[in-house]
Amino acid sequence: MNLQRTLTISIITLFLISFNAFSKEVPVEIKACNDAVNKGDASTALSLAEAILTKNSTNHEGLLCKGRAQGLNGKYEDALATLNTAVKSTENSFALTVSYILIGNLHKKFHQPEAAVASYKDSLGMCAKTGNHAYTHINYNLIGGVYTQAKDFNAALDSYKSSLSSAGNDNERAISFEQLATTYSALGNADKAIEYQVKTVVMQKQAGSLTAYADASLMLGKYFFEAGNYSYAERTYKKLAQFAKDNGGAYYEAKANFYLAETVFANGDEEEAKTLFSDANKLAKKIGAKGLVSEIDAAQKKLNI
Repeated sequence: MNLQRTLTISIITLFLISFNAFSKEVPVEIKACNDAVNKGDASTALSLAEAILTKNSTNHEGLLCKGRAQGLNGKYEDALATLNTAVKSTENSFALTVSYILIGNLHKKFHQPEAAVASYKDSLGMCAKTGNHAYTHINYNLIGGVYTQAKDFNAALDSYKSSLSSAGNDNERAISFEQLATTYSALGNADKAIEYQVKTVVMQKQAGSLTAYADASLMLGKYFFEAGNYSYAERTYKKLAQFAKDNGGAYYEAKANFYLAETVFANGDEEEAKTLFSDANKLAKKIGAKGLVSEIDAAQKKLNI
């Protein structure tokens, strides 16, 4: 498997894509409605949802899709009312677990942190009843995200520690470790940020995709750099650049060399930095990574090299 430049799919996005997992088969119209929401096409989603609900006004999945589409359109009150109707339309425990998460996501989007946390806790309650450890982990991470958005980083730490305790596999542990590293970094605790990012890298190497491992390595290098530990940052970026080259990941090879150039420059070796910037720029242009080329050009201009 070769490294590819891919978008990192968040826990929330993964969840939204698969929220009909409790159904053995997803009807075509429900799938189309959810696909439209996931693409950000609220108008199409609303039309599809209304068609579904015309046939059955209490169709749980149709109500969820309609509520999500209304949220996309900025209709907070309407979306909340629709999602609450969805909750009343089912007694299925997993369906309720999903519904409360979607309500929490809506509250979070519209900056209602207390309501968002309360909804995620309702979902946690359903998880406790059914022993659903995977969604327990998701909910704790979502709660941590609310606290992070509100810049209540100590509360976020508590939630991410709970998510780590509920993690059932290396992929989930990688998510928790990374959230903890990010939060410690926000609190200015570089040592803890590095500690947990090292654990993230280990977990991603064991169980994650090559892309996830590369992204985790880039972040580890960043934490070393920010802590002024340039030798470890250099080592991290060199290791990643070679790993990317060996696995056909030209984008990550270019990005690792770009960050390595910045690190080498900060450590006083301007000539080596120039060479690395040039190599990274050439490779980025070769693969058509325009965004990365712009980043490199901006960094060189800032450093005047």
